[in-house]
Amino acid sequence: MKLSVNFNMLKRAVNLMEPEVEGEFHLELEETTINKIDTELAQGKDVELKDVDIDSGLLSYQGRQVLLYIKDHGNNVQNVIHNPEMGNRFHVTDCSKLKSMRSEGRFERYVVINDTSGEFPISGQNYHSRQLDEGKAKLKVCKFCLGQLNYQGYSSGGNRNSIFDGFDMSEFFQTYSSFFPHMPARAAETAQTGYTDDWSKVSSRYRVENNFECKECGVNLRSNRPLLHVHHMNGVKSDNRPDNLKALCIDCHSKQPLHSHMVLSHSERQQINDLRNKQGLLEGLGHWKAVFDYSDPGVHGVLHACRKQSYMLPEVAHYIRDDFDEPIARLELAWPKHKFGVAIANIDIEEAQGLGWQIVSAHEFLENYRSHGNILRS
Repeated sequence: MKLSVNFNMLKRAVNLMEPEVEGEFHLELEETTINKIDTELAQGKDVELKDVDIDSGLLSYQGRQVLLYIKDHGNNVQNVIHNPEMGNRFHVTDCSKLKSMRSEGRFERYVVINDTSGEFPISGQNYHSRQLDEGKAKLKVCKFCLGQLNYQGYSSGGNRNSIFDGFDMSEFFQTYSSFFPHMPARAAETAQTGYTDDWSKVSSRYRVENNFECKECGVNLRSNRPLLHVHHMNGVKSDNRPDNLKALCIDCHSKQPLHSHMVLSHSERQQINDLRNKQGLLEGLGHWKAVFDYSDPGVHGVLHACRKQSYMLPEVAHYIRDDFDEPIARLELAWPKHKFGVAIANIDIEEAQGLGWQIVSAHEFLENYRSHGNILRS
């Protein structure tokens, strides 16, 4: 479709303002491309188990977090469409079930997908017609996976039935966003719509009036203003009454109820904690709630296990420095007295280990968390 664009009215408006210097305006076409892999993963892509990366403890395909399931439900497909409880479980980590199937040489036709709607394309043979039958079903998550990740405390005292029944795909992807360089595209219903026409001015004025300070954690973002958002507390984006607004850093904003669509990168969460560190907000966190609030959600499974085992409170966002006081490695959680910590990025793990620290990934910690009691309780 050919578009006709005319900027004469804009030019006349500029001339009315009689600028001292006339600026230049150029309109250029910039093509954007959608990666083929992202399109395939949104719909589901057939893979072999060997093609799925499990190094982080989660499942990923070409740098993207994915879920894995068996699409073929045989002649049970219609029953599963109407009663998803009867369907195959989907996997979110390399759990004992997947390990068992791999060791037994069972190479089923797996599908990886990163659609967060919760509906999985399934297929099978119609019991009566013997023809191919296809549809979508809200399959359930694998309980072995929840236990291995200790998701929301699943294996360390959490309400297992509640965690299983309430499992939300978007919330899960948001929790572990720091582990992946690529994120699935937001669904259309989470797009930034519903704001008033003057929202930009309202939010800017509100941030100035509140001294660019997050009202949840207290971090000041005057020097990093894009990291401060204005949140509608009642969820109604057109309700701009001052008592319905709250200034929040992007980390605190993403952790608000019904905000699982806000997916942050690891660098964004680290940037917020860098500022909190510089402003002394992470010193002496004296209770578990504060540690959970300030830490990356991707290590909350570790924290649930530590609390259950009565381990000492860790430091959040601890930085190991060299002889010149330059930060060498960033640890999500640390017990400096014992030179022990948990990190997400491989480079941080390697650098810290090179300086004599015992550093593990969240996945490695959870594999054998009870073994650390001799040092983390003292």
